[in-house]
Amino acid sequence: MTEIKVRINHISKVYENGDGIRDIDLEIRNGEILTLLGPSGCGKSTILRCLGGFQGVDSGHILIDGQDVTELPANKRPTSMVFQSYNLWDHMTVYENLAFGLKLRKMAKSKIREKITAMLQLLRMPEVVKKYPSQLSGGQQQRIAIGRSLLLEPSVLLLDEPYSALDAKIRQQMREELKRIQRETGVTVAFVTHDQEEAMALSDRIVVMDKGSIAQIDTPQNIYENPINRYTASFIGEMNFLDQGLDVQAFRPEDATLSAEHGDFLARIDHVSSAGHYGIITLTYQEQPLKIFVDKVALAQYQPHQQVYVTVNKAKTYGAPALTAGKSGA
Repeated sequence: MTEIKVRINHISKVYENGDGIRDIDLEIRNGEILTLLGPSGCGKSTILRCLGGFQGVDSGHILIDGQDVTELPANKRPTSMVFQSYNLWDHMTVYENLAFGLKLRKMAKSKIREKITAMLQLLRMPEVVKKYPSQLSGGQQQRIAIGRSLLLEPSVLLLDEPYSALDAKIRQQMREELKRIQRETGVTVAFVTHDQEEAMALSDRIVVMDKGSIAQIDTPQNIYENPINRYTASFIGEMNFLDQGLDVQAFRPEDATLSAEHGDFLARIDHVSSAGHYGIITLTYQEQPLKIFVDKVALAQYQPHQQVYVTVNKAKTYGAPALTAGKSGA
């Protein structure tokens, strides 16, 4: 049976403007990367701050390793937070930044040196030990910030959109680095992001947030293949929605095919473009926009204003037009 590292029992935190979280019930498993995903204002960062002790709760309880930490301040909890801004001290070297928290714990100098040497090896950055943060790239600074938190040996590592300031290529590299570091250390990670690609690439499970509530909890694959409501379906990946009166048919662009001769319905091509390794066809059917992915080799046979048949190979049906919110464990 999987060990539960964190239990969040029916916590609520509502701000004066009405934003916040309501009746959040959530478990984080030992050694997993759990990602809180959603748009700005959905409550994902509020959950992380409540978990780390940076924000009190109105009701409910938070347990880590079986201990109720609801009333404990941040510095008394077995968690460590990595913020968007890294929070490295510019006047300190990398070594001094990494050593800071260990010195506060009255650790012996020789032990501090041993632990920092091992951490820089884990981060694959032994050569930066004497450098200052201003001499490092954004990705390097972020790795040092993560390393500083890991040196404190937290039960749960909290990451609040740590890669938001990095460009796309570096973000991808950092995601791979985080997965490697997490795999080698076995630390439990709670990760906040609004980037669905980041969530899909990183996570063991994803918590999709919607206006202060949980819309769905599941593995990335299950959330992509089986979104339980229209909100999740519209938020994760590309999705076409065809209004059919009482119901809405939803299907991914890769789950439909085009033909000049036969299909489920006839649509007009509006635009043809290449995404490199595949083609993108945008169409209109009964004044409803659609997007279909095609093989890059087949792209040349399609032109704007052309009439083509669309066959939907896999679809889900949702009620229209309400965006219902549900919850699913995994």
